[in-house]
Amino acid sequence: MEGQEKPLSVDEEYDLWKSNVPLMYDFVSETRLTWPSLTVQWLPTPVQQPKGGFIKQELIIGTHTSGEEENYLKFAEINLPKEVLNNENPQEQAEKGDEASLPPPRSNIRITAKYEHEEEITRARYMPQDPNMVATINGQGTVFLYSRSDGLQSTLKFHKDNGYALSFSPLVKGHLLSGSDDHSVALWDVSGGSDSTTPIRTWDDLHSDIVNDSKWHNFNKDLFGTVSEDSLLKINDIRAENTIIDTAKCPQPFNTLAFSHHSSNILAAAGMDSHVYLYDLRNMKEPLHHMSGHEDAVTNLEFSPHVDGVVVSSGSDNRLIMWDLKQIGAEQTPDDAEDGVPELIMVHAGHRSAVNDFDLNAQVPWLIASTEEENILQVWKCSHSLPIVGVLPKINKDIVG
Repeated sequence: MEGQEKPLSVDEEYDLWKSNVPLMYDFVSETRLTWPSLTVQWLPTPVQQPKGGFIKQELIIGTHTSGEEENYLKFAEINLPKEVLNNENPQEQAEKGDEASLPPPRSNIRITAKYEHEEEITRARYMPQDPNMVATINGQGTVFLYSRSDGLQSTLKFHKDNGYALSFSPLVKGHLLSGSDDHSVALWDVSGGSDSTTPIRTWDDLHSDIVNDSKWHNFNKDLFGTVSEDSLLKINDIRAENTIIDTAKCPQPFNTLAFSHHSSNILAAAGMDSHVYLYDLRNMKEPLHHMSGHEDAVTNLEFSPHVDGVVVSSGSDNRLIMWDLKQIGAEQTPDDAEDGVPELIMVHAGHRSAVNDFDLNAQVPWLIASTEEENILQVWKCSHSLPIVGVLPKINKDIVG
């Protein structure tokens, strides 16, 4: 319509984002992969004393070749400027004369190991109690167990269709949940390695449609949550014969859920209607609050392991959004309100296609890896000038090797 601004194209939005990178980020690295990765996760790599101005961190990624080539589970490493540990901007340090603080001239993600994988990897997750062990799930719902040092250890078959739900228990070694498009959920005990090829418990009646995600509770070893295309969010207790202890009817199908790392009662869920919903386990009848900012379906959610009340979401709108739950209901000026709700910290607009997966680094606060449909993997850390980022203390000594 006359008088209205023409919407920016994807490339124009990317160019605008790129021009603002020095203001919004302390570090950004972008790598073009040969094939898209549907999954990404940081490995718990101890932060060593910087060598040559850099620290090393490691990642898990996969391939989705659409049958054109062999698929692989891959392990990668990236060198990061030492300033990311201390909420400093490498470029600012370089301007002060510290040339060693300059970020690498180009992405330096390096593949350190790769193993052949049957079909595409839809999710890959490491076992918290033994990070040498990594589980994957593929487009047929088959679960695989890999050793980082020795490759494929076992093949776990139960599901009969594509699977995205995959979650290791943070509290019980080897307890692994998987969920599938065939409506089923399985619990595996893979602590025994190659001997654990049969699920210890299965559910065919938790949901009446595709299971999009399953996650373990971070404080209670017996609780897990699931979300499905049947527009239900369910909380389950594996101690009971009928494990469902609570059900929430979703406005539209949810794609993802996450439990807080800091509060035993708080969880978030999101999906097709683009909102992020907050729930209290003590009363699941209605959500506590919902947050608006995405323009398309939300596909992944994670709570920050470092800062209570910080949630990150990603979606089919090419965006990641960081939220601060402590700012819900805060007073805003009219100008601030135009930029979004008060709990919105920042929008990462560096992707040009839907975000497949992301992960927050547990060792380096605010460091995120995110991967998109168009073969791009980004590693980034938002600017320390953001108030909630700037007050974060320096990296904990107990995670420095």
